[in-house]
Amino acid sequence: MASAHTGHSRGLLILVLAAVTFLVLNMLPFGYLIQWPFVIITTFVHEMGHGLMAILSGGNLIHIEIYQNASGLAITETVPGWRQAAIAASGLLAPSIVGGAFIIAGRSRQTSSRVFLLFSLFILISCVLWVRSTFGLLILLPIGVLFLWLSQKGSATLQHFMIQFLGVHMLVDTFTRTMSYLFSSSALVGGQSRHSDTAAIAQQLVGGHLLWASVIALLSIWIFYYSLRKTYLR
Repeated sequence: MASAHTGHSRGLLILVLAAVTFLVLNMLPFGYLIQWPFVIITTFVHEMGHGLMAILSGGNLIHIEIYQNASGLAITETVPGWRQAAIAASGLLAPSIVGGAFIIAGRSRQTSSRVFLLFSLFILISCVLWVRSTFGLLILLPIGVLFLWLSQKGSATLQHFMIQFLGVHMLVDTFTRTMSYLFSSSALVGGQSRHSDTAAIAQQLVGGHLLWASVIALLSIWIFYYSLRKTYLR
């Protein structure tokens, strides 16, 4: 029991340290530059959320593109209706789900190390199979290689911190940068104005985009609360 309690306390300490690091970086003039790769990772997770749901719902993921303004595009094939709505919603929820899963994985150093390895492999495999924009490859390939190296050569404490930092970053990014997109009916992607994901959901189902934005926002808040409650607030 003492060992479990010690691991629990260490995990909470690492989570707090990751959160403080995030806040400090936000206050530094150059902090955003340090965080920029993690912003791109959140965009990548968002687009892969679209793509994986397309595959799971019987469709196809053609490729994804990541742009310099941290926007992205997933090119998928599926039939109209609830499947398209599910694909649109999955991209919006993916960063919250992955961020929450990373926080839960951070309960132990062993689990966080395994998850960090799997995530690095996922980035590299996705680059080979689906990422097709030059900017996306130039950013994500080095990140994937670095993460893979850290998963093999880095300390367990560093891997633990990285998973918690990624989790915190994705969840906070969801409630800051992504929220403005969530409640918009359109967005600038790759220099072109396109329907937002919530507008895409509204086109396939009943209700307007603001209704679905509210639903997605509430689900994201619940995921954040659930991950903290399951991991540290019990």
